[in-house]
Formats: sequence, structure tokens, C-alpha cells
Amino acid sequence: MDLQNLTKKNQEFIHIATNQLIQDGKTDAEIKTILQDVIPSILEAQKKGIPARTLLGAPTVWASAFTPKEGQDDKKTQEEKNTNPWLMWLDTSLLFLAVVTLLQAIMTFFNSKANVSGITSILALSFAGGGAMYASYLMIYRHMGKEKSQRPRWYKVFGILTLVMLAWILVYTAASLLPSYLNPQLPALVMLIIAAASFGLRYYLQKKYNILNAMTPQVQQ
Repeated sequence: MDLQNLTKKNQEFIHIATNQLIQDGKTDAEIKTILQDVIPSILEAQKKGIPARTLLGAPTVWASAFTPKEGQDDKKTQEEKNTNPWLMWLDTSLLFLAVVTLLQAIMTFFNSKANVSGITSILALSFAGGGAMYASYLMIYRHMGKEKSQRPRWYKVFGILTLVMLAWILVYTAASLLPSYLNPQLPALVMLIIAAASFGLRYYLQKKYNILNAMTPQVQQ
């Protein structure tokens, strides 16, 4: 490396940057490769009177760019989340199903005469609710942080979500009106098994497909 041909200021830049690379855990070979790639550009700029700080910025900031930080990894992971509509709907629906059946089971354990919903009503509530939450993601959550001109009009959002919520209520109400043989009340133990299975299946799908939670705001960077 032509370090001796650098000005004192540029040598100082390399020295500070090297220390930062060492702190970030870079090996000697990695540091050598990074510096070999950048020094020709520094020498070329130096001939034009442009110091390395002007060309590349602060040495610690420049060097740190070669080591992704935790926040950058989180952002990358967020960008790689699976946004398949069916998987997002199923993910939220399973969460609703798990929570509702768990609460129903707890109510039944503490009060055997508790007025609990039938399984068809619970399924309608959960899977229609998953659809409603996906609609909220489409209209609100995925647009968080965007410029106002890039977001849907408020009246469009309000209108669509109102219709979706009404449809959710209608589906649940219709299921609740079914005769008991089509909408049976299940024992608390069975409810607990359904809750555990729903949580388990959701966890499995999350791990396998890296599904984006429909209820997570997507703040634009």
C-alpha cells in the first residue's frame, strides 16, 4: 500500500479508520483488502487537493459502514418479511383463534355456567377478524411514515375499513344465529387444545415463512 505517498492528513485518516476497523472486529486480511481498495481513490483525489475526509467523510463513520450494526440487520430483516396476503391473513387469524379459545377456556374453568360462544362463531370471529386486520394493514399500517400525497385519502380509508368492520360483525352475528348442532359449545379442555394448536401452528408458519404481522406499523425510513 502506498501509505508513504499520502499527505499527513490522509495518513491520519487511514490510521483512525484502521483503528475503527480493528474495534469492529475486522481481521488483518479484511482491513488490508479494504484499504487497498480505497487508497488509490484517496491518492487520485489528493492530486486534486481533495483530502480523504472530504472524499469519504469522517474516518470512523466510513470504517463503520463495513460492519452492519444491529439496527441495520433489523431493518434488513423487516424488508425481507413475507407479505403474502394469504399468509398474513392466516397468521393474524390463528392469533385471534388462539387468544379467543384460551379466554373462553379460562372463563369455563372458573364458571361452568359462563355464556361462551360456539366453535363456529369463534372461527367466524377469528378468520373474519384476520381479514379485517389485513385490510387495516393495506389501508393504514403499510403507509405509516409516508408523505401525505402517497397515503390513501382519509375518507377512502374510513369508508373501506367501516365496510370491513361491518362485514366482520355480520359474519360473526350470522354464525351466532346458527342452531347449536352447527355451532356447538366445546369443553374447556378442547378449547385449550385448540388454543395451543393455534399458537403452535402460527409459530411454525412464522419460522418457516417469516410472515409479516399485519398489525405491525411499517414506518418508512
